[in-house]
Parts: sequence; structure tokens; C-alpha cells
Amino acid sequence: MTTGMRVRCTRRSWILGAPIGEGGFGRVFEARSEPGDEPAAVKLVPKDPGAERELLFTDLPGVRNVVPVIDDGETETDWALVMPRAEKSLRDHIEAHGGPFDLSASAAVLTDIATALADLDGGVVHRDVKPENVLLLDGCWCLSDFGIARYAEATTGSNTRKDKWSSPYAAPERWTLERATSACDIYSLGVLGYELMVGERPFTGLKNQLREQHLKKRPSFPASAPAALVELVEECLYKAPGARPTADDLLERLNAIAERE
Repeated sequence: MTTGMRVRCTRRSWILGAPIGEGGFGRVFEARSEPGDEPAAVKLVPKDPGAERELLFTDLPGVRNVVPVIDDGETETDWALVMPRAEKSLRDHIEAHGGPFDLSASAAVLTDIATALADLDGGVVHRDVKPENVLLLDGCWCLSDFGIARYAEATTGSNTRKDKWSSPYAAPERWTLERATSACDIYSLGVLGYELMVGERPFTGLKNQLREQHLKKRPSFPASAPAALVELVEECLYKAPGARPTADDLLERLNAIAERE
């Protein structure tokens, strides 16, 4: 039984509590430190082939709006990553809201995530941007779960998990197993932005249906969608990676929208 289990890490030991949910390739639990009773979340990642790649991204100096790893260690069967306890996930926030967000709320979420992507640009490709992997921490929406991330300049090797993704948010080039670049994360952010503005994803259906839509279908926007964001999100969803805005450009335009509000 995992609840009550003690995990010894670099800084201190952590006592696991109730499960919070799944996190990419691992399980996430409430936790408290011993000593000190510091609240946290602990992700246990089974020591399967390729699982250790998440440990590459525990320290991302200078990158804003990512959930930090504050301690790490291992058990006989798992790697352990300790993070601050977030208030909620963006998925929880979307489901509790129950419908489209207005311009201000949508832009605020996108700006926080775009800030992280701008700082990661050229260095790390997250490869799994979706509401489940965005957490509210200290008033900011922060990117988490780097379980299938890769360094932008790294050569492709074994166990890179390049064939793993979340189908509703996967860029067209992911479906054809092309090299993942920062443009993939921009596309996924576009899907997320559409979901915020419209209240549903641009593409739905079974996996084979999603593949055809991501590769060929142009999303339509209802008249109710905030006009100031429609053009920007539409550009993020361009099929050609090179046609999408860069993270820096995206952030600059989002900040301009906020200034006009």
C-alpha cells in the first residue's frame, strides 16, 4: 500500500498520502515532509526503459512558470520527484467553469503558458502541453510533467518516447513521427486556447479521426469566440510548423491584447 509509505530523497524524507492522480508515466500523491510537515506532491515514475529522461528536466534555471522539482530520490521500483502542492490543474479549472472563458480569462492563461514556452524555446521541447499538465501555483498557471520532453538540439535515440502524445493536442507533425520542435508546443497551446475560448476542443473523435483532422482539417471558430484571440489561436493551429508564431511572438501579442483590455 503506497499511502503512508516513506520515500527518502536528497533533502529529506516524504510521507505519501492520498493519490492525486496520474501524471504522464507516473502516479502523483499528496505528501508531507519529515521533519517539518511541509506539504508537497510526489510523483513516482516506474523505472521502465526511458523513464529516467524526466530526471533530465528537474532543474530549468531561468525558466518562468514551470512547476519546480524541490527534491528527488528513488525507491526500489520508482524514481521520486517532489514538487510544491498546486492549487488545481487547468483541467479542473475548465471543468468547474463549465463553458467558454471570456477574452481576459483566456488570455491570462495563455500568457502564463506562453511565458514558459518562450523561456524554454530553443532549449527544451515539452511535447505534451495540455490542461492536465498546467497547474495553478502561487497565482500563475505553470507547465508541469516533462515526462516526454526532449532537448531541442538532442539527436533522436532509443527510448525517447517520440511516439507518445495526447492525441487531442498533438501537432500534425507528431502524427507523422517527424522531429518534435518548439512549434509542436505552440500548436498544442493553440488547441488549449481554442478549448478555453469555445468550451470544447477543435477536433474530436476516435484516434484515427483525430489524426485526419489534425493533418487536414481547418478549425472553425464560432462568432461568440473573442475576436482579439481568434486570429492568434488560428495561427497557432496552422498545419505547417514554420507558419506558426514563435513563443516570443505569441507572448508579445498576448501582452498587447492584455494592454488593450
